[in-house]
Amino acid sequence: MTQTKLSLLLAFLLSSQAHATNVQLEKLTVTTPTKSAQSLENITSNVDIITSDEIQLRGYKTISDALKAHSGISYNRTGGLGGATSIMVRGLNSKDVLVLIDGVRYNDPTSPSGGQFEHILMESIEKIEIVKGAQSGVWGADASAGVINIITKKATKNGISASIYAESGSFNTQTYGLNTTYKQDKFDVALNLQKLSTDGFTAKVPEGKDSDHFENDSYENNSADIKLGYNITENDRLDTFFNYIDAEGDYDGYNYDPTLAANDSFANSSSKEKFYGMSYTNTEGKNRTKLYFNQSDFSRVSKETPTAYSDNIYKFDGSVRELGLNSALSYRENADLSLGVDCKKFSHDNAISQENTNQGIFVTNSNKFKSLTAGTTIFSQALRYDKFDDFDNKITYKLGLKHTHENIKDFWTSFNYATAYNVPSLYQLYSYIGNKDLNPEETKGFDVTANYKGFGVTYFQNEIDDLIEYVMTDFETYAGSYFNVAGKSTLKGVELSYANTLEVANLAYNLNYTYLKTEDREGKELARRAKNSANISLDYYGIENTHLGALIQYVGERKKSKYDLNPSIDYDSYTVVDLTANFDINDQLSVYGKIDNVLNEDYQSVAGYATSQRAHYLGFRYKVK
Repeated sequence: MTQTKLSLLLAFLLSSQAHATNVQLEKLTVTTPTKSAQSLENITSNVDIITSDEIQLRGYKTISDALKAHSGISYNRTGGLGGATSIMVRGLNSKDVLVLIDGVRYNDPTSPSGGQFEHILMESIEKIEIVKGAQSGVWGADASAGVINIITKKATKNGISASIYAESGSFNTQTYGLNTTYKQDKFDVALNLQKLSTDGFTAKVPEGKDSDHFENDSYENNSADIKLGYNITENDRLDTFFNYIDAEGDYDGYNYDPTLAANDSFANSSSKEKFYGMSYTNTEGKNRTKLYFNQSDFSRVSKETPTAYSDNIYKFDGSVRELGLNSALSYRENADLSLGVDCKKFSHDNAISQENTNQGIFVTNSNKFKSLTAGTTIFSQALRYDKFDDFDNKITYKLGLKHTHENIKDFWTSFNYATAYNVPSLYQLYSYIGNKDLNPEETKGFDVTANYKGFGVTYFQNEIDDLIEYVMTDFETYAGSYFNVAGKSTLKGVELSYANTLEVANLAYNLNYTYLKTEDREGKELARRAKNSANISLDYYGIENTHLGALIQYVGERKKSKYDLNPSIDYDSYTVVDLTANFDINDQLSVYGKIDNVLNEDYQSVAGYATSQRAHYLGFRYKVK
């Protein structure tokens, strides 16, 4: 095995904190846990990292494809590409996950579901940082389950560089992309362009029927992002960026007859999303100060079959504006302080025409010291105060400990305890099914981790008060509203992981398993959460210039929601196998292929909605030197 291949294998194993030794952790830097760059070795939080190399070698098309391979993360999708997608972290809902693109909020204030995961394409992504566990002590509202920070590619080497890719496959799926960068001493720019189109397959399928017998629901996505940077002096820098997503797709609307619903050729949705901002950064040694402005704009339109009573056109336009200042200080050796203030304004236009504001101030502190017992201990703290115009003010905090045991090589343990909250979206407050008397959800949680030479075990527990739920009040007219549900919901479980290389066989392997136990206020199991789930990934490099990979995902039985089809019958367990192959023709050109759902497993992540049958894809990448 060449050193290059071994390094690539190692990069896969370092994609999670729980898989790395202390020596390896020093090579990785993350910004999400404290809003400042720190070595992963010095972070107490549970952090997973997905790299651009992993994205390309595994042929991920959507962010749910990439996230599902990690412990504690699951997803539901209503149909194929472009279908509404929710991501759950440790059993908490999608709206409890704060999603960022280059630090800009992707959570949509016009939606009850948080980020629109279905529209995020993968080829422009340099890295995804996943922080599991409550993070409101740093980020404020909507981070009860954790934070997913998507970081796009930027210029990293002097001169001009460019790469292109193209792919074609099942369901007449076509993807194309261009990445080009330019960098000199003072100035740098990066441009990413992506296009995806597919004829798709039916979003809905009647129980026991073949999805091939119903009309297809197509999807198209055009995405672009640009980053510009200018070094004013050696210590001062200006950055600006612009991300744009233009997506449109068919879906299947409601019909009492499941066959008519699956053949709905009228329902269509479109989404235009813009994310942009500017920042000024001053760096003096280990100290850094950043002043920034960010804005997220959302515009969504859904069209369903008109009736005698309504044209059934639904428009949602909203925005998030944020102005902030962060400072990271190293006030003594192995002691770091980060503090900041931010002001946010959330708007929902159209018929609702409402807005609210939030001002927050936070501080984090981390100390690394030799403990009285053998080894090194890191003690971190975060404290945040938030002021709202619509809700009571909030104080949240987080405490973390991490200890490296000197007498047992490559063994470390960690503990985190945090409080968090989620505010109702403007849609949940003021829409025609909204409730202006809603209160924020409140969460308390902790996790404990032990890791030895690549084997990690984590126990986690979260408790949620004032859970916000949609409650149908009339099953004949389908009328309902959002309410705070009295009582406490508990989500707890265990994550196991092991990753290593078998050098004699040129093989890397990564295994993880999650056990999740959930209870609502009545002690009943929460819907659409599997008690048992597991993933196995294998990467083989025994053939010259070739990578062969396999990802096996098992999802156990799940309870259905009372609003699902046939709610008294549980979701069946399922196993999905994906295969990938990559071949480097030379230093510039590579070809790749992927087979999704090799076993042609028939399963549903949401009752009544179809999933992909066996599908094949073939593509190439070319780097311009």
